[in-house]
Amino acid sequence: MYDNPKHIKDNRINARFDDMEIEDIVLVARLAGVQKSTLVRQATLKLIEELKKDFELEVNLLTEAG
Repeated sequence: MYDNPKHIKDNRINARFDDMEIEDIVLVARLAGVQKSTLVRQATLKLIEELKKDFELEVNLLTEAG
């Protein structure tokens, strides 16, 4: 079924949103033509990549300064 068993998505994280936040999620998910969970997963992974780059930059700057 999966070429690589590590790609099986069986780790779950729950998150809670207020009414305004969920309305925005529903709206953007509809516009993108995806399910809410897919939108939140994609957005989370994109943010994580950006944060990792920011942290790498900070570590590099600290290393150079030190």
